Amino acid sequence: MSLNQINGLGWIEPGAGTATSLLDLGCNVGELLGAAARLYPQLKLAGVDVNGAAIETARRNLAQADLRQCDGPTLPFADDAFDYVTCIEVLEHVAQAARRATVREVWRVLKPGGRFIVRCPHAGLFRGLDAANFRFRFPRLYRSIVRRGRRDDGYRDDSEGVVWHHHFSRDELLDIIGPGFDLEYERYGGLLLVPLGDLLRWPFYRLDLHRSPVLRALDRTIGWDLGIDYGRASYAILLVMRKSARAN
Repeated sequence: MSLNQINGLGWIEPGAGTATSLLDLGCNVGELLGAAARLYPQLKLAGVDVNGAAIETARRNLAQADLRQCDGPTLPFADDAFDYVTCIEVLEHVAQAARRATVREVWRVLKPGGRFIVRCPHAGLFRGLDAANFRFRFPRLYRSIVRRGRRDDGYRDDSEGVVWHHHFSRDELLDIIGPGFDLEYERYGGLLLVPLGDLLRWPFYRLDLHRSPVLRALDRTIGWDLGIDYGRASYAILLVMRKSARAN
């Protein structure tokens, strides 16, 4: 499986033109949208993220995209506005009470028959190694070493707004998505190298070494591991859902 498929872009129909639109939910600095722009230059792009600083960075790099800060489940777009919505490693950052409302908003802004592509941590064998939950497992050590993480930026309540990095089972994820979507494709990927690689990436982000060749090598390793389907033991799950006529 290619990295574009893992990140949701491999499910865009070939030859997507100016009438085709994509919203990236939790777009951060626009990395996925930038890849989409290179693969599909005519694609209409939009993105939302809780982090205002990340949105400003994305705007500098993607002047053609409609990028907006959004810190709640309500999306600032019209009904039936998009052909695709990607949600890659985002749903686990949403508070449990807001997850169903977030998916309902995805259903609202998708065109009939549009695709919702979601990837998130899976309740697999090595879920306990999730580096994002270090702050919750070892709060004193986290505060002494990190003090304040960059994931905190943009949250309404600062660090208090960061939630446990939840790992979903397939059935749990489908239950949250609800009856407004039909399952088109499912796949698992990644095992031990994903959480270990994510842990090793942390110092590079902390020191702003985003262009380090070591970091790029780690990212390639993580992508390689995500491309291998380890079944229910896997660290990540990807679902491709198609909007049905049923209300969500």
